[in-house]
Amino acid sequence: MNGLPIDPALLAPLAPVAALVVALVGWSLVSLVRKPAQYLPKIVWAVVIVLAVPAGAVLYLVLGRGRGPALVDGDAR
Repeated sequence: MNGLPIDPALLAPLAPVAALVVALVGWSLVSLVRKPAQYLPKIVWAVVIVLAVPAGAVLYLVLGRGRGPALVDGDAR
């Protein structure tokens, strides 16, 4: 039961895509820990991010990431 033979030359172009997906999921999880979440509890967002790769990470970043405090004039200096 070897499965399908896979040529490594065909996998090489997928390596950058896989790296970007891992970075996106990692960024989403770090953001989830650091910022407030909207619409769902943080643990549910974490499950969505991990199980629905990469759609869960995109959903969290678009919909679930809470807004931080509003900036005031003195913050930019």
